[in-house]
Order: sequence, then C-alpha cells, then structure tokens
Amino acid sequence: MDNNISRKINREIITISRCISYIRNIQFKKYNIGRGQHAFLTRIYENPGINQEKLSNMLKIDKTTVAKSLKRLEKNDFIRKVKSTKDSRQWLLYPTDKLLSIYDTLENMIITTCNDALEGLSKEECSELLTLLHKVGQNVNEDWERAKSKNKC
Repeated sequence: MDNNISRKINREIITISRCISYIRNIQFKKYNIGRGQHAFLTRIYENPGINQEKLSNMLKIDKTTVAKSLKRLEKNDFIRKVKSTKDSRQWLLYPTDKLLSIYDTLENMIITTCNDALEGLSKEECSELLTLLHKVGQNVNEDWERAKSKNKC
C-alpha cells in the first residue's frame, strides 16, 4: 500500500467524522444533548436493556467515559438505569419517555446528514463504499482490540 494514499484516506475519514460530529452537536444542542451523546442515545434506543459494557464495546469508548456520559444522560432524563436481576453488578439502560418523544426528530436529522453526505453517489457506489468501509472498520477494530488489551496493564 502506498503510504501517501493510506494517510490521505485516513485523514479524509477523520475529517468526515469531525464534520458530522460538529453538525450533530449543533443540531442536538437545542435538546440539551451534549457532544457525542447522540451515539449513546441511538444505541440505547435501538437496544433497550443493553448493559454499559456492551455499549462501551459497541461504541469503542472506554468504560469511564461511558459511565460519565450515561450519568449526564440520566440526569437530563434521557435514559434510566435499572439494576440487572441476573447480575447485580450490571446496570441495564433504557430510553425514557423524554427520549422516546424526540427520537424521531433526532433520527430525521441524522438521516438528513447521512443523505447529504452521499449526495451524487449512485446506489451502487453507496453499496461499494459501505463494503469498503466495513473492511477498513474490521482492520481498525483488530488494531483497537490489540491496543485495548495492551493498555490493561
């Protein structure tokens, strides 16, 4: 692989990610949803009863950051934490009525941003892009797992 091309691809992915995060932060500010919290809300909405560990792995965010974010989301009444009956060390996460009442609006904002990002691409190009990003994601995930295990010292 040409190092120059791989660096350009990596920079492009990072730039796209930052732009989307910036847009979402502005859109969600009026709902008092802070930086990056929308990712937690969508995953909890899509997976009611998920525990913190699974959420942390799903989002590739360390457990401490997840715990802090969940505390804020619970304080702002977007989620509720329920002690697991199967494992008293685990907290299960559920959307509240407040989140349920605004979720469709949030989802529409997300979809609009996604569609805007893919403007001008054919269905086939979108499909190919998704396939390629999955491959890149798998490679990055393997590196992330290795880095995570080395950092457990």
